[in-house]
Amino acid sequence: MQNSRRPIAPAEQDVLDHLEAYVDAADTDSIARETAIAYLTEQGLARADASDIIEQLLLKGYLYEVGEELRIPPRW
Repeated sequence: MQNSRRPIAPAEQDVLDHLEAYVDAADTDSIARETAIAYLTEQGLARADASDIIEQLLLKGYLYEVGEELRIPPRW
C-alpha cells in the first residue's frame, strides 16, 4: 500500500527535516513540543510559524503527539 499521507509544503518539509535532525542528534525518539518550537526559532522561524507548521504536520500525519512529546513516524 502506498503512503496515504497528504503532501506537505516546502516550509513544512524544512521543519520536518530540522526536527528529524534534532531527534537523530539527541539519539531519542521524541521531542517536547516546546523544545521543538524553541529549536525551530533558533533555526530562524518565528515562534508562531513554528507552532503553526507543527500543527499542520500533526494534522497531516507526519508527526504524532503523545502527551507533550512529538514523535516522527518512520517513513516508508
